[in-house]
Amino acid sequence: MGFKQLSIGLVLLASANFARAENVITTVFNVFESTKSNQLLILSAADGRIYRSALTKDNKKFFEDLVGKIVNISFEKEATGSMIKEVRPVDPEVLDDETLDLNYFAYNELRQFAPSELQSSTVVTNVFDNMLNDGDKRRSECFKRAHMWSYDMWSKLGIFSQKIFIFYTQRYFWLEEFDWWFHVAPLVTSGGEDFVLDGTFMEKPMKVKEWSDFFMKTDKITCPMVDKYQDYEANHWKKLCVMMKVPMYYLSPLDIENRDKRGIEKTHWILPELQDARRAFKNYEKSYEGLDTGKMTKTY
Repeated sequence: MGFKQLSIGLVLLASANFARAENVITTVFNVFESTKSNQLLILSAADGRIYRSALTKDNKKFFEDLVGKIVNISFEKEATGSMIKEVRPVDPEVLDDETLDLNYFAYNELRQFAPSELQSSTVVTNVFDNMLNDGDKRRSECFKRAHMWSYDMWSKLGIFSQKIFIFYTQRYFWLEEFDWWFHVAPLVTSGGEDFVLDGTFMEKPMKVKEWSDFFMKTDKITCPMVDKYQDYEANHWKKLCVMMKVPMYYLSPLDIENRDKRGIEKTHWILPELQDARRAFKNYEKSYEGLDTGKMTKTY
């Protein structure tokens, strides 16, 4: 996996001090002006991160012309964010097929989802402890919190997580009054074992059975893991609950139903969904300014 060579073209955007410079090969997804600083924000489609540059007329025109194109960005991490130092356009013809798939905001029927394997349970705990969470489940919905946690793990840490849904059946509702018909949280794997990261209800990562026990209010009930939405529908009077694991891109049960009944796969992030989901957290305008497209020029 990797690119074979870079085109010769080079645009220098800052000082020549590259001692701490890092590089990313990406598709430029979106370019817009920051509302909080005199900077230009560049949304990277390969990793979901925001890279910054000085807001000038020439800079804006330059980056707007790169939207939808593949580039190699050299950047340095500074107090204000990842500041771009130089940009090299990349010829797509010199990229292998795997590397060419650099836009995770666009559907790709050939993209295969592979969950990340975290190195240890300590890493899992560190990820959990650093998740953004205002702790107020009254002001947001579980699937929106889970979506942003999954996005943050991907864009900030490069973790391809899953989500785990617990669905309550009609039999359960017949036995007990309940406010929800499903709940969802991010799920990561380490050492071959799954851990649920449910920052609103839990104080630490939980094993799947412990997590479902909490919501079923007993350890006497086992919620079987199923593969398709139809399995949930078929078990309304046979089981009290079922669980399902899906890729991080799936926002709600409707996405799962569309996949299993209509063949509509989700292999990418959808920007309007992220823009809506970020409202689950306080101060979302500041925390997720990079998803603000109020001054968006183009999308691909």
